[in-house]
Amino acid sequence: MKITTLLTVALCSVTVTALAQNEEGIKLDVLRAPVSPASNLLGIATTDIDKPTDVSAFMLSLQSASSSFAKLPSNYAVDISPYYLFTKKRGDFTTNGLQSTKYEDIFKQTFIISAAIRNPDEAETNLNVNNTYAGLGLKFSILRGEYDDTTKTKLDKIIGLQKKMTDDLAKTVREWITRNDPEYAALVVQRQQLFTNRTGLTPQQVINSDQYKSLERQISEKLQNFTDQQTAQVRQEIFAEIKQTAATFQTSRVGLSWDINGGVSGEFIDKRFNRSRVYNAGVWTNFGYTTKDGIALLALARYLHNPNQIFALDNQPNKIGNINTLDGGLRLAYSRPQSKFSASAEGIYRSVLSSNTIDPSWRMVFNADYAIFQNQKLTFSFGRNFDGTVSKDGNLIAALTFLAGFGNNR
Repeated sequence: MKITTLLTVALCSVTVTALAQNEEGIKLDVLRAPVSPASNLLGIATTDIDKPTDVSAFMLSLQSASSSFAKLPSNYAVDISPYYLFTKKRGDFTTNGLQSTKYEDIFKQTFIISAAIRNPDEAETNLNVNNTYAGLGLKFSILRGEYDDTTKTKLDKIIGLQKKMTDDLAKTVREWITRNDPEYAALVVQRQQLFTNRTGLTPQQVINSDQYKSLERQISEKLQNFTDQQTAQVRQEIFAEIKQTAATFQTSRVGLSWDINGGVSGEFIDKRFNRSRVYNAGVWTNFGYTTKDGIALLALARYLHNPNQIFALDNQPNKIGNINTLDGGLRLAYSRPQSKFSASAEGIYRSVLSSNTIDPSWRMVFNADYAIFQNQKLTFSFGRNFDGTVSKDGNLIAALTFLAGFGNNR
């Protein structure tokens, strides 16, 4: 009861904190299908073997079987990154900073807290449709690879534009006047020609000449007449270019990657918070290698503890006991950098550590997703599932889901 009460409080606090992060800023297209530890425990994730990726300061994913979207779906997952949330001014968000190979930097930049809630429908075979399920999890990376060339180029471009809008604003203003004010541009050309055509004169003598001083005075007057409104226009043009670059920007890493995940979930009987119990808990790891072409081969090792599960043995009545499982599997994924389409196929074998409970089982799933708009993806999954942790035959699952991300401003 204490654990599930803690889950309830944590879910509420995480959700409120997440909504508070939705402030104005550069919106990056960083939506990922919800493969966080909490959603994985509750079966919201469309894949079990997550490809380790960077996280935004906040990702709120909605997953619903309804096509109406008239109200907030009852199944959702949220991931929070404390580093991006609390260290906006002190954190190093440059390309070099996010490529650090120091373990302490990798840990704090990839550490996330995840929460999820699920209200199963009548089509669900593994969860009780009369109950509500909630999960809380943690995730961090030990290895994460390095940014690919496209990611580095776009990051450097965004950083350069931000520098133009702050540190180099005076230089940016001069460049803007040169492009937009023909008289100013002509004065600058005339001043330069004084040095080009300085026959018999030293550069200092040109600077001391009346003609140079006259041109310099006219140029200075042009700059002084540059109003605050025009300065704001320059800033707005730079900001628009940053937004345009960010709209098609997705961080992609290549090389070795290794994630550690863990979590616990609770079951609220008859959807009442005063009647609850632990549903399951587990710890798992994803590791693998991603090529520059966007092909990744990843592996999974996972331990799950399922307390007080109901199962049946041959010629014996149903029993209640703890079921412990150990999963191992592989995933082949294709996700070309900055592409709208990605796909993967995975196979997992589940061995049962608890004796005289259930038989081993396996899962094989194909996943695909396509970005239809910024931060909106259509995902498709098809395959054979474990059929939960109870003694039932495997069932065929197929899901077509629309994901919408909110609040992932950076």
